[in-house]
Amino acid sequence: MSAPRYLTKSRFKLATQCPTKLYYTAKPKLYANSSSEDTFLAMLADGGYQVGELAKTCYADGIEVPELDHSIAEAKTNELLKSEKVTIFEAAIRFGDLFIRIDILKKDGKNFELIEVKAKSYDSDFPELLNSKGSISSGMRSYIEDVAFQAYVLKKAMPSASVNCFLMMPDKSVVANVDGLNQLFKIAHENKRTKIITNPRIRDLAIDQKILAKVPVDQLVDIV
Repeated sequence: MSAPRYLTKSRFKLATQCPTKLYYTAKPKLYANSSSEDTFLAMLADGGYQVGELAKTCYADGIEVPELDHSIAEAKTNELLKSEKVTIFEAAIRFGDLFIRIDILKKDGKNFELIEVKAKSYDSDFPELLNSKGSISSGMRSYIEDVAFQAYVLKKAMPSASVNCFLMMPDKSVVANVDGLNQLFKIAHENKRTKIITNPRIRDLAIDQKILAKVPVDQLVDIV
């Protein structure tokens, strides 16, 4: 019996770009993905992993769900969510055939914060989330759609939950108070998987958490 095939947030993003891409995403023999070996895209992805690890330092009580198997990750997430208060990294949430991994999910009773971490630079002095016409700016739309999909799945899976959505991005208007911050998060590639090796001295550094802007996007999610 084959494993269930879910519409994940990465597949959802492909579909918003081009439905044909979604069809071929699991058919490499029929249609090769030229970007899968693109070193430039790989470099951008590595930067995303580093920002993701930096974001975790803002939540010292966070618990990670590292399992890749969907069913195991979902079971572990559900167990953690039995706690009245918990912060989960890579929370696995499923509703029907929809499956997501939330970068940071913070629960406090029935109140949830859904936090999507992006490596895209953000300027808190000049946010530019909307364009001159009052619509979501083209540079932000794909990120808002990503959050909107996750929020939809989370709300469907937990109808009684109150969900607030955020994007967390590097704030280029803030000067880092630690030199060589990115060097504290080394990239390693093993068996086609990427892992982050965090320097242990990160625990002894008082990193200014303002370097990552936590931007509320509920109103934008509602208009996507």
